[in-house]
Amino acid sequence: MQNQTVRDAVTMVAPDTKIRFYRPELDVLRFIAFLLVFLCHTIPLKDNSSHFLEGVKNAASMGVPVFFCLSAYLITELLLREKSKTQTINMSAFYRRRMLRIWPLYFAVLFAGFLLSPVIYGERITLAALLSYIFLAGNWYTFFFGYLPHGSIVLWSIGVEEQYYLVWPSVVRFASRQGIIAVSCFMWIASQIALLWLCSRPVMNPRIWVNTLPHLQYFAIGSLVSACLSHRIPRISAFLRPVMIFTGLILFVVANEIFVKKLSGSLGAMTYAGYLIVGVGCALLLIGMMGARIPAGMKGLVYLGKISYGLYVYHVWCLEFSGAFAVNVLHFKHHLSFFIFGLGFPLTVLVSALSYRYFETPFLRLKERFEIVKSRAA
Repeated sequence: MQNQTVRDAVTMVAPDTKIRFYRPELDVLRFIAFLLVFLCHTIPLKDNSSHFLEGVKNAASMGVPVFFCLSAYLITELLLREKSKTQTINMSAFYRRRMLRIWPLYFAVLFAGFLLSPVIYGERITLAALLSYIFLAGNWYTFFFGYLPHGSIVLWSIGVEEQYYLVWPSVVRFASRQGIIAVSCFMWIASQIALLWLCSRPVMNPRIWVNTLPHLQYFAIGSLVSACLSHRIPRISAFLRPVMIFTGLILFVVANEIFVKKLSGSLGAMTYAGYLIVGVGCALLLIGMMGARIPAGMKGLVYLGKISYGLYVYHVWCLEFSGAFAVNVLHFKHHLSFFIFGLGFPLTVLVSALSYRYFETPFLRLKERFEIVKSRAA
């Protein structure tokens, strides 16, 4: 009887792999991941800030691993469907798709930061930093020398994703499904070993946070979910789904408590057990959202997920503009953070929507020419 209950709670549905592959509920998850990052960058912390507020802010930074996990699932799923359809992977077409999706916005924001940072912030992006980011190794530059100034601060994570994309298509092309599962497990274990080593060394934030190796576990989880499900979608009961999603978010808070209280070592900010728990939270969010029905009143979240790449790369610039406008034009002195949030969010959505419509969409339409398995339409 108990086994029957479990089967009723989570079953598998195998969709037709010949039709367009698009899961709108995963666009909602994209938006959730962005919203977490946005909250991390907008919640103010002062000397007298409450422990709860600090915990929410730090836990919200886990939106970045959610992006990594989700991207790995989607890329692996598309590659596996292509392999099932054609018996191989068109590597050239894959890299053209990735370049057309990622590079235009990435390089536009990178070069805008290079040109504007000296004018706006009085800080230059050095030539060494620029070259590192041009060659998609910006996170390693950040590892040694620190973040880029202000609005360009989030670009390190794009490099981490691109490094995964550089290798993973070859794995899917030459390995069987069981081999992909084995490689994903190996990647997860290698990430744990690297993280344990880093946590045993006198390495502080941001050196662990921007390091590719600790984040490999989140790519491994997303890839593993895709390979294990084998084109199927989990059908989760109405009771279990919100429990999984809520538990995933709570685990981010638990991980932050470990980071802050140093329960797993002496690093203080970033520790092994915290990263491990974040991985469990990412898996619960991803699986919990898969197959979810989107109510009519939440269709707007699907659109926000659709433009989430722009939301992510533009939001710091929009927040800083909002803060400067509040201080220098409106002369706000109190409750400044509420104004920055209130103006910064709609401004980010507006800029991202315009960017998606007039800047990104032409590249996305060109990208569709290289699609072997059709995904979301531009």
